[in-house]
Amino acid sequence: MTYDAGAQMLEIAGTVFTLRDVGPSDCTAVLGLHRRVFGSTVDAAWFDWKYRHGGGEAVGLWQGNELVAHCGGTPRTVLHHGRPARDLQIGDVMVAPEWRGVLRRRGPFYHVSERLYSSRLGPGKDFFAAFGFPNERHLRLAVKMGLSWDSGPVEALSWSGTGALPRPGWSWRAETLAVDHPEFDRRVTHAWSAMQQEAGRYSMGVRDAAYLRWRFAMRPDQAYRFVQLRRPWQRLPCGVVVLGPTVAAPNYLQWLDWVGPLALLPMACTLARLEAARSGSAGLTTWASPAVALRLADTGVTQRSVAAVLGVPKASDMTEEQVQHLDWWLMAGDTDFL
Repeated sequence: MTYDAGAQMLEIAGTVFTLRDVGPSDCTAVLGLHRRVFGSTVDAAWFDWKYRHGGGEAVGLWQGNELVAHCGGTPRTVLHHGRPARDLQIGDVMVAPEWRGVLRRRGPFYHVSERLYSSRLGPGKDFFAAFGFPNERHLRLAVKMGLSWDSGPVEALSWSGTGALPRPGWSWRAETLAVDHPEFDRRVTHAWSAMQQEAGRYSMGVRDAAYLRWRFAMRPDQAYRFVQLRRPWQRLPCGVVVLGPTVAAPNYLQWLDWVGPLALLPMACTLARLEAARSGSAGLTTWASPAVALRLADTGVTQRSVAAVLGVPKASDMTEEQVQHLDWWLMAGDTDFL
């Protein structure tokens, strides 16, 4: 977080605020607001993971010494139809409960979001584009305020039950891949290279070893597992599945990501469902953009619903028409909070 354009004094509903960038010294204030808004238990290690090691950017609105609104994001390299770009993944959009009712066009939510977007996104700025996963209500508000475009739904897909699961057969091996394995980077690189060959038609975040280490292995408040899918006659895996903690209700194992050939996504789903059964979970769940959901259409999905809506800020270096033609490849691990 090195960007600094100076503080700005604002008056909202008769109250004077300070709008400025958030820095490392604001850790305690950010954690406090995060806990109030989301009911989370994040701590300084989480802040360091995201905003120090992850290079996070953020803008805050202050009433005196109290942080009352916040909009942040973390850098993410995204291949937009094969062309790499430095994007910003929006997250930690927070407004203190007592100021949420100020939904006027120039309220706290608007000011923190607009400043982050206008100072970071677009031609000549640090980031080409941004994307985030708000709920439908919050995106409608952002669209109404002229901040973002609606780039379509992201679904929650679930596979319930552990009986009569499909079997991968003798020609597949599913093995735990420890992050401290001496060949972890090489094996992930091999899987990502195969996936990248098919990335040209999508907007797909890079899933190389460095990203997997930061996103999953370094995160202090969650525990994830890597499972490699391998042919018995091959040393290197065809792909790597990332599994997360079990969702408390309804006791489903989270499938965060797949790194490997897109044609093997259904096989990765079979592997993940078997892992869910072995763990004693009642089923498996993940998030899927339309492109991912299409590849999983014949895997026996038992439940689907809209989990979030993909928002793309208008300050991004794209036209609305270009945004609407992006075919996003997104799973649960593409969020910053699951």
